[in-house]
Amino acid sequence: MIDHSLATLIDNCQAGDDHAIGELVRAYHPAVFRLALSILDDPAEAEEAAQDVFLAALRALGQYRRAAAFTTWLYAITVNLCRGRLRRRRARERLGRVWAALSLSGPPRRAPLEDHAISREGAAEVWRAIAALPEPVRLVVVLRYYHDLRLAEIAAVLSVSERTVHNRLRAAHDRLRGKLQPKVEDP
Repeated sequence: MIDHSLATLIDNCQAGDDHAIGELVRAYHPAVFRLALSILDDPAEAEEAAQDVFLAALRALGQYRRAAAFTTWLYAITVNLCRGRLRRRRARERLGRVWAALSLSGPPRRAPLEDHAISREGAAEVWRAIAALPEPVRLVVVLRYYHDLRLAEIAAVLSVSERTVHNRLRAAHDRLRGKLQPKVEDP
């Protein structure tokens, strides 16, 4: 159940109140942007995605079931929109590889976000290991540890069972442990 002030804000947004819309965006933009950034790994694309999330959310406010947490609903929109962007990005990258194979110049490569945002080598190694996880596993890790969502909230955002979330977290821990544990050299 949502609190009265959020319910009033949502009602005002549905009524087209520009001030309420601005307030809603200001309140939730940082969280939506962080989630989009952690999925897309590109600040400019994450900002575009965040704007698209709010446009989609404002259009769909009438479909929001107020029994669920608003952030869970908003995160589900964010994840779905970012997944679509990732699919389009992969298609562009495949096209770029085809162009390169034909000896034509492909699209410019972007530097990975971790090279710019993470200064400590240990943190960079952890982020690289997380980024290398398969998307369903990576999303669970990002939502749990970067966005502090509970398992039930993650399950709602991703439309999977809590058991699936638990299993994906276990798989992530196993894979990350294998990649990040110091290598023991034989004497």
